[in-house]
Amino acid sequence: MVSTSFNKEKLIPLDGTWEFYESQLYDQEQFERGISKNPKYIEVPGTWSTEAEKSGSGTYRLVIQNVPTDQVLGIKKQNIRSASKIFINGKLVSEEGFVAKQQTNYTEGNIPKLIFFQPDKEQLEIIIQVTDFSYNSAGISNSIYFGEQDVLVSESFKHVIFELGILAILLTIGMLYIFLYLFVERYRRKEFFILAFALSCIFFALVNLCLSERTILYLIPSLSFEALFKIKDTSIFLATISLILIVTQIDQRLLNPLFKNVLIFVYTFYVLVILLTTLNFYHSFLPIFIVLNCFVYLYMMIKMLYFYFKKDVARDYQQKIIMFSMLNINIYNINLLLYSFGFTSKLQLGFLNILFYAIALAIYLTIRVNHSYKRNDLLTHELDVTEQAYLVAQIKPHFFFNTLTSVMSLCYSDGKKAAQLLSHFSSFLRQSFEFNSQEMYVSVEKEIKLLHSYIAIEQARFGEKLQIEFNVDPDALAESILPLSIQPLVENAINHGICPKEDFSIIRVSINKIHSHLVVTVYDTGVGIPSNKISELLGMSNQKERGIGIANINRRLTKYYDTQLIIESKLGSWTKVSFEIPLHS
Repeated sequence: MVSTSFNKEKLIPLDGTWEFYESQLYDQEQFERGISKNPKYIEVPGTWSTEAEKSGSGTYRLVIQNVPTDQVLGIKKQNIRSASKIFINGKLVSEEGFVAKQQTNYTEGNIPKLIFFQPDKEQLEIIIQVTDFSYNSAGISNSIYFGEQDVLVSESFKHVIFELGILAILLTIGMLYIFLYLFVERYRRKEFFILAFALSCIFFALVNLCLSERTILYLIPSLSFEALFKIKDTSIFLATISLILIVTQIDQRLLNPLFKNVLIFVYTFYVLVILLTTLNFYHSFLPIFIVLNCFVYLYMMIKMLYFYFKKDVARDYQQKIIMFSMLNINIYNINLLLYSFGFTSKLQLGFLNILFYAIALAIYLTIRVNHSYKRNDLLTHELDVTEQAYLVAQIKPHFFFNTLTSVMSLCYSDGKKAAQLLSHFSSFLRQSFEFNSQEMYVSVEKEIKLLHSYIAIEQARFGEKLQIEFNVDPDALAESILPLSIQPLVENAINHGICPKEDFSIIRVSINKIHSHLVVTVYDTGVGIPSNKISELLGMSNQKERGIGIANINRRLTKYYDTQLIIESKLGSWTKVSFEIPLHS
């Protein structure tokens, strides 16, 4: 018997000693007839045990004195395993599932709810009939709260908002990383960690949706009791599978590959059992897997601690983040274990722990992705530098031979001109090979100087047959451009446009700064290009034959500027090759 004091407390947990009648299902009429004698006393919240196992039927009874009769009161039922009937002053006010002494007649039903009433007398008799053949921890597992209507509603609302807030964050993190994994090809190919982490957040969110206030019922009111428990239980073990995949991707030493595969197989098998069998059947194995979960989580944590404190292993802040995340997931799992066996009625700490786990791993993942980007940028830069060196190495040997041959012939006829030619050749080679390995671009002015050196050599070979005209915007000289992006166009114009032609030819090089773009044009009055060959020139076929020519430049323009060469030509008359690139801000 309990005496209340509503002047001091508006919300009272009905914790303490209740009358308990094991294996009996009594109602108020039977109590009034005096049928119930020699009650057993049991602590609430808590569980009862029979001689055979912790299941069966029983009746709880509590009498409350000094109850106000001038206001609406209520009780908050949280977790009574697993079917129950609640009577208040002889009136049936709640029925969850179907209570019965025999398992064949019993139906599970355990949904948190608020029950309101206005008592007609100052004494309140609460009788709760309970049946459980599903858990090994039957009984009133969580506190029953008694109080005024508005206080009960307010407190329940606060808990629901708290849980929904955490769930919203978990689901947002999970969905964000799922979209990142699905729509960013690079992550889909290389970062399976992202998908495993995203799924773990979603599965843990689903677990929490089905616990405590069972918020999922506010979202899906028609959800059946069996469906709710199947969602919760499958999510628990799918979350564990996701965590195993996360941990082994962080450090493969934490779980032996064979042990990892066995665990994944066992958990997957049990998930299928949950989905394909009845609640009563798979619940008989649930405690084993809950304990296994606790062991696996602790084992991974201990292994992580071992490698962290190992002397020959370097420690950094990323490992500390992982340790913090694993600590929170272990606290959450222990909280869930205690809740499942009825040793605690509160899950708020666990909810916060799973949120800290998700945030910590999200931070770790952000750092990991950032480092990955930096590594890729470094590798890309090194590749680009290698490519530039390769382009220089591709300068056709016959150009060297032709130049040296011209120098040799001039040595006999015109020594001064031979010296000038060697000076131009030396300048060309120096500028070609002196690319700064830390910079991917050169100034237009530097590219023009290289081009002048090259043209001086070619004019020494072709003489009056070749004339070069420049139209360079002075404002464009300081702008940046990919090295060797103009000279090869002039080289192609000379070798394939001018060389086959016997009479006088002109090459015009135009570089103009137009608004925020640089427009480069190389025009020649050579033999022209057949229209059916233009598309081939822009492709990658026969690239070896063209060296660092048209296709190579076109590929680099596409890669670095997302633009392409434009080739226009009239056969036997002229050819114009141009491109337009955005200027660096």
